[in-house]
Amino acid sequence: MYHAGGRVPQLPMEGPTPAADDLPPLGELLVDDPFWQYPAWALAREGTGHLRAWATATASPGYLAVVTETGGITSVTESAGRIRADLARRFGPSLVLLEHRRAPESGEGMETLDLVRIGADGSPHWSRVWPTPEQNPRHAGLEHWMAAYGHQILGRPASWFDWCDDDNR
Repeated sequence: MYHAGGRVPQLPMEGPTPAADDLPPLGELLVDDPFWQYPAWALAREGTGHLRAWATATASPGYLAVVTETGGITSVTESAGRIRADLARRFGPSLVLLEHRRAPESGEGMETLDLVRIGADGSPHWSRVWPTPEQNPRHAGLEHWMAAYGHQILGRPASWFDWCDDDNR
């Protein structure tokens, strides 16, 4: 695949958990829209979420977008494929999409961050970025990436990622 500036490496379509290599360093924040309307799974509907998008600090141009579910009628999860397609039209094919979700079912203050990839059949697939269990072979790399950029993505102080245990507490 090509993008202005040269060849863009393709992310694998599926995988158990992303490697920290799949997650680029963040550059400049380009978009911070707490009331972003996204195309929902039903054609006549739109959902609302918090969109943040950064240019990546990489040699080839790229973007990382995070969509936070804000509790509307349609979920980010249900609309992930359409959201990815919409953002790829806006930012180009070199886009990494993360879904941020508050997870009260896992405990008060719990949150998750998942990498959204689109399979060859067009269906979305999620890989946990944070939190990951310590036994996960990619845990150290993902933890390092979150220590560097998690405060920007989740709106928490950088020190918060140093003391959280593997259950996000």
